[in-house]
Amino acid sequence: MTIDLDGIEIDLDRVQVALDGSRWLWTFEHDNSGDPLMLRLDANGAAVLPLPIVSRGHGPLVAERRPTTAAMYRQVLEAA
Repeated sequence: MTIDLDGIEIDLDRVQVALDGSRWLWTFEHDNSGDPLMLRLDANGAAVLPLPIVSRGHGPLVAERRPTTAAMYRQVLEAA
């Protein structure tokens, strides 16, 4: 599932990494205002916060990088 947050598309199906290095994962739940609830995954303590609070308090979010697989290389080469 993707969501638009202040004009930036965020893929909630992937772990999100904030500017401060904290890692966040969607809990598949929403708060009363409809914002996705995010669970902090790193060792600095567990927290569940709405997505806009995470973005404002911890910095912009980017999806965690996935390692490139052989299947990904094959798909690109076959499309060329």
